Amino acid sequence: MTIVQRSVSVMVSQEGQQVLNVSVGLPPSDAYLFVVDESDDLGLWAKIEREDGLHHLLLRWEYILSVDIRAGEGKGLGFQ
Repeated sequence: MTIVQRSVSVMVSQEGQQVLNVSVGLPPSDAYLFVVDESDDLGLWAKIEREDGLHHLLLRWEYILSVDIRAGEGKGLGFQ
């Protein structure tokens, strides 16, 4: 499924929440909303607005528990 340039809700592990809190200043949460720039073997590259401007953040697969995208928003590959 292609999720590039889509708004997705990402649920991360408790360790992932701690990393986002310390590194980016996001409060712990059950889910975070991000716009995905790209995905690769390392994880999702997401856009995040910070005090000094727009940043690109790597959310590593090891911290991601699930990715939720609204039906009809992405393109499925190989299934109908």
